Amino acid sequence: MREEETALMRHGLSYGWLSARRRLREMILPAVTTATGAFLVVIVFGMSAGISAQAASLGNADEIAAAVVLIAVTVLLVGVVEVAVATTRTVANRTRELGVLGANGIRRLPVVTALLVEPVLAAVAGAAGGAALAAITGIVLALSGFAPGGVEATGLALGAGIAVALSVVAALATSVVPTWNAASRPPIRSLSSGG
Repeated sequence: MREEETALMRHGLSYGWLSARRRLREMILPAVTTATGAFLVVIVFGMSAGISAQAASLGNADEIAAAVVLIAVTVLLVGVVEVAVATTRTVANRTRELGVLGANGIRRLPVVTALLVEPVLAAVAGAAGGAALAAITGIVLALSGFAPGGVEATGLALGAGIAVALSVVAALATSVVPTWNAASRPPIRSLSSGG
């Protein structure tokens, strides 16, 4: 039975990958929005030493540094919310497809897995792209002298890791409920509602 479940999950992932490739246009806006947030997170972490030093000269260094990080993470989460909105739209547009899968006896878990491939790919692509652009920008700023506080490679790497991980976790957390609900509908309801 375990091998059968593993095979079903592999088929669900394959189906999700093929579907995501067909729907690349729909993934652009969520990926770009996530990339914007990831860019800010990585830049903030890369320049955190300089930000802390400048904040210390103003007093309240800890509060200012925490506020800057909070703002960057909030922008990243706004991007992930766009991924969730796109997932909800995708699920609503694929109602009939979900009905056909259910009518053919495909279990809920592989269907949910297939539907989650798209938001995860959008989150990873957006966060990785934004992180890479931020790292390049940070290096250029450091080399050109436009970042007087400096840019640290460890901060860039930490920011990139946090941006990608947070994007994936948040995309999964916000996408599981709509996909699970859609996959749980009786096939006859999905087939008769259109979409």
